[in-house]
Amino acid sequence: MSILSFIKSRAPNLPRPVGNLMARTPYGIRPTIGRAYRKAQRIRAWYDESATPEERREFIFASVRRIVEYAIRTTPFYRTFYREHGFKLEDLRNFDDLASIPIISKEILQEIALEERSARRLGRTLTFTGGSTGEPFKFYSDYRQLGNEWAHMHYVWSRLGYRSNDLLLTVCLEPERPPVFYDALRHTLALNIHFDRAHVAREYRALPRRRRRASFFRGYPSAIAEFLEYCERSAPDILAELRTTIRGSFLASEYPHPSFRDAIERTTGRPTISWYGLSERVLLAYERDRSYEYAPMQSYGFCEATTTAAGFTSLVGTSYYNYASPLIRYRIDDGIGDLKYDHGVLSSFRITEGRMGDYLIDKKGARFSITHLNLSCRPETWQLARFIQVEQPAPGQVIFWITPRCETTVDELARAFQFDDLNLDCQFRIVARPILSARGKALLKVTTGAAPLEERISDALSFPS
Repeated sequence: MSILSFIKSRAPNLPRPVGNLMARTPYGIRPTIGRAYRKAQRIRAWYDESATPEERREFIFASVRRIVEYAIRTTPFYRTFYREHGFKLEDLRNFDDLASIPIISKEILQEIALEERSARRLGRTLTFTGGSTGEPFKFYSDYRQLGNEWAHMHYVWSRLGYRSNDLLLTVCLEPERPPVFYDALRHTLALNIHFDRAHVAREYRALPRRRRRASFFRGYPSAIAEFLEYCERSAPDILAELRTTIRGSFLASEYPHPSFRDAIERTTGRPTISWYGLSERVLLAYERDRSYEYAPMQSYGFCEATTTAAGFTSLVGTSYYNYASPLIRYRIDDGIGDLKYDHGVLSSFRITEGRMGDYLIDKKGARFSITHLNLSCRPETWQLARFIQVEQPAPGQVIFWITPRCETTVDELARAFQFDDLNLDCQFRIVARPILSARGKALLKVTTGAAPLEERISDALSFPS
């Protein structure tokens, strides 16, 4: 077991005083990640504040060429893959040549044995993606990536005034943990929605006030919004307290739908910020100037946009620092648009649709984005629905799983959801709470399968407290 894995496995069980001490220890001097953290801080500041456009292009080129050269030398997969695609290291002479590197994907790598696409590296850590879009993806992480990650994330969070010793508050789904628990590694107080919300609220109130004075929410927008709206209805004392301590919310790991974001900002009275990243740590982008417009942090990893022959534009990312399982020009299946460039380097984009699996197929076989469908809902729809999730049992058929804001009926929902151009047979079902992934994320596209519907549907069609 690596040192980093050992720390991560023990830290969640450490007592609060130890966590407070860890939080006051600057990341730049922490074991394992300190050196990488300081280096990433310097590079980010130089890239954003001082580097000329040509220096930025040269930095990206040198960083990508270095990892390409390493991957060819140490991993059988890249040697074979590049040879089969007619690519040689000598082909990389300048920034523009980076586009000649063959693109890889999760689907390609899942067909390759892990050790064939990895290098033996001291301190490497076995890592899995969340797998919310299919089979989880397995790879090794390099400890250098963690220092790079935290240096860039702390910069993003600092835009709302965050300091590394600020206590975070998260809403999670952890079947093996208590209703409220403290995570020393992340200096985070966790509200565990595996339990009934009222139970979580009681345990939260039982904590001494000084131990629950969190400064920022961090987590899935859907989970944070759902808990805050519960507090608004059933625990106004908790909401009143949070409004005095919370200074902002960091919206992670899923697209911050306007309904979730508006609920969080309305109930807390504080701003939010969102970013776009992946467990694979190949790229990171954040809302620099305006909501829903993401600026890639090219000092973190190389972020590009590519368009397929069918006209689908998506992101491609390269990790500069994963020497354990190199990920070079790794395609991400999220649709993007409104691209902006600065001297040939992608400078901003917007998400136009979620994973390529987050789409519906109508009766004629045409495909369209669920994200676009949700964003097209009429105002009266969102007055009735707190969460909208969709399931497609067969082409041309769709089930809308609705978590309501108020008392409603299936007929009322059907009228509110009239889409003039949908060539679909639609059903509407009401659930007490959103259908969650194993990690507590309210998924946009769900598969209920053979799960007993009585566990999910509110037979009385009533709005739960």
